[in-house]
Amino acid sequence: ACASEVPAAATLTATDNCSGQITAEGVDTITEGECANSFVITRTWTFTDACGNSSSVSQTINVNDNVAPTAPAAPATLTVACASEVPAAATLTATDNCSGQITAEGVDTITEGECANSFVITRTWTFTDACGNSSSVSQTINVNDNVAPTAPAAPATLTVACASEVPA
Repeated sequence: ACASEVPAAATLTATDNCSGQITAEGVDTITEGECANSFVITRTWTFTDACGNSSSVSQTINVNDNVAPTAPAAPATLTVACASEVPAAATLTATDNCSGQITAEGVDTITEGECANSFVITRTWTFTDACGNSSSVSQTINVNDNVAPTAPAAPATLTVACASEVPA
């Protein structure tokens, strides 16, 4: 899955019909893919005897990162009374099976309620590695104004003699 998992070339030996030294040379040819952890290695060993006769064998190593980053746990579901109490999005990070940069993108989706302080935010973080593999986590934030206004103290009780004396 990752470039770091490619093994070192094995040491191979050949036999010849005549005695004498056989030289062995290993060469890797790389065919690039679409990202840092997507490519093909053709590993070829060439064996040459003292008279210049040669033969070869090849190994194909496919490197293909198709594993999504491991997303962290989502922040807990949250309920607040007012829109002004919604916290800023947390900074979350993920880990990946291969080294390389992971991009993190946070998006809020709002489902409107019946009033200005009644709605649901679904906050989703998506983590994408260099090869385009992605994973996501979401947090739900409920905004629900269920607190009645605080009434002021009532004006003092008055006693007046005539209806025309009742204040506004």
